[in-house]
Amino acid sequence: MKKYLYKAYDENFNIIKGVIEEDDGDIAEERLRDRGLKLIYIKEKNDIFQLKLFKMTLSDENLSDFCGQIAIIVNSGVSIVRGLEILYEQTKKKNMKKVIQGVLTRVREGRTLTAAMEAAGVFPRLLTDMVRTGELSGEIDTILFNMESYYKKEASVKTKIKSASIYPVLILVVAIAMMAFFNFYIFGEVEELFKDNTNLPAITKLLLICMDYINNNMLIITILIFAIIILVIYAKTLPKVRYSYDKILLKLPIIRDAKMNIMTARFTRTMGIFLKSAVPMLEILDNLKYILGNEFAATKIENVKREIINGNKIADSLENEKMFEPLVIQMIRVGEETGKLEEMLFSLADRYDIRVETSISRLTSLVEPVLTLLIGLIVGTVIVAVTLPIMQMSQGLQ
Repeated sequence: MKKYLYKAYDENFNIIKGVIEEDDGDIAEERLRDRGLKLIYIKEKNDIFQLKLFKMTLSDENLSDFCGQIAIIVNSGVSIVRGLEILYEQTKKKNMKKVIQGVLTRVREGRTLTAAMEAAGVFPRLLTDMVRTGELSGEIDTILFNMESYYKKEASVKTKIKSASIYPVLILVVAIAMMAFFNFYIFGEVEELFKDNTNLPAITKLLLICMDYINNNMLIITILIFAIIILVIYAKTLPKVRYSYDKILLKLPIIRDAKMNIMTARFTRTMGIFLKSAVPMLEILDNLKYILGNEFAATKIENVKREIINGNKIADSLENEKMFEPLVIQMIRVGEETGKLEEMLFSLADRYDIRVETSISRLTSLVEPVLTLLIGLIVGTVIVAVTLPIMQMSQGLQ
């Protein structure tokens, strides 16, 4: 069950605010209307215990497998119920098995596949909207095959990003391990050695003060770090904070290229799949807002949608919003004029997939030496802080 915050008014125009629990937003709206309320707004409640950190999510690999297997089963003429039963029997992962069981139960109760997937609360909106389109058009197997291809590509991009981040993460882990080793096994001896020395170098005094403070306040510092992490995660769920954060990311010199290449590849591939599935353009833009992974870009997509409603072409609207590079705009314009927009979009997606890999490699090659230098400075500072007073003591003995 999900919680939804709502604001409405009754027949006497009294404003009513509250929280309602339902499987999905549509059912929650229907229940409120049955109570004679006129909705002003309704939105899912986000509290500190409902963050993505604590929610079960399906990986792109899981989504790709789910779409592909259901598509094959439906394409062979088997019913959705029987298809889900077969999929449930074949699935070995416990979490995925539980999700499929929930979807199967709701379909048996008479719900559509779309409604059952929405109620599960783990499927992305893009997929449920595409499944809805497939159910309405009678081509659910074709659309699911398209979505299988889409999630395979998404999984490939994310795998590349994870692979590129392994080395920087490893360096950070090693740095933390080294500092922990120094703190727990060496610092005590060093402090004991220098405690009676009043003429310590400034760098040594600073190191001793910092390490002493950390050791005396370890619990408070740990709690504070976890609190900051949770607060940052929660803050990023707030629209205004997310908008500002995403806007800044797209302006950072080093990160901007990688982010823009990923967004362009995702935009063109998704729009191509939607067009291939005969989804209306306005509905395509509605979904693109949620899958670009950037609130600032989502605002621009909404502006593009508004311009298209007013009669503008897609390429002209994208150009007005300065969303993508001139190459992307020109190829989309050519696609519109020649009636081959779908082909142009897939061609762009393939081209930007290569750019994504290149930009990620470039970003990694910049981050690695910076982290190495930073760790070198930290370790070097510790070594200097420890060896300087020892050298002074040895000279004094001579």
